[in-house]
Amino acid sequence: MSRFTTRSAASIVARLAILAVAVAVAPSSGAWAALVISQYVETNSGTFPKGIEVWNSGTATIDFASQNLQIGQGTNGGALSLLGSTLITSGTLAADDVLVLGTADMGTYLTGQGLGSVRFVSYSFSFNGDDPVGLYLGGNLVDLVGEVGPDPGTGWSGNGVATFNQNIELREGITTGDPSGWTDPSVRFQTVSIDPVGTNGLAGFGIAPVPEPSTVVLAGLGLASLAALAARRLRRGTL
Repeated sequence: MSRFTTRSAASIVARLAILAVAVAVAPSSGAWAALVISQYVETNSGTFPKGIEVWNSGTATIDFASQNLQIGQGTNGGALSLLGSTLITSGTLAADDVLVLGTADMGTYLTGQGLGSVRFVSYSFSFNGDDPVGLYLGGNLVDLVGEVGPDPGTGWSGNGVATFNQNIELREGITTGDPSGWTDPSVRFQTVSIDPVGTNGLAGFGIAPVPEPSTVVLAGLGLASLAALAARRLRRGTL
């Protein structure tokens, strides 16, 4: 199931006008950084694809040399254990950029979609839908898929959104992580595909989420930046 849609020029112009108004009223704020799991996939067949997309939803660049990134994984709802080979200790992630960690096929997908510039870390994740996945920055847990505690059985699900056999993405307007976890993924995520191994099964990976204008520092954006934001909404299917 693809999220790519075709919209009329009139619709794009109208949306740009709305964004322009948002620029005029957006409050200024200091630079900040926030790392969020913005997309997650667990295969519906075989052992891949499995992985996550990580988004810097803030306005400041994250330097992994000073704030290391690492993934933790639990088993059957159990406590998280840090995965040594996921440790990132160099490079940066600019504001509103993403990186992808996952099985090798996900890197192939990014290249095929013209997203070869997106940082990709190949790692053969073994998680299933009932295994919590945690995101650590500077040694601190900043976001979590699922919860640490009871075994959820097949996995966590709610309102058709599940951590098993699906590609799911962060809901629009959510810009911070939830390290306490959850039992219903639909409070934070929406389904992109129920056939991750199929055509367009990895749709959305490598493309940063598009927050609501009120959650982004829009003040000072020029027409070119507004147009780029509109183009990204087109690719995400939200314009």
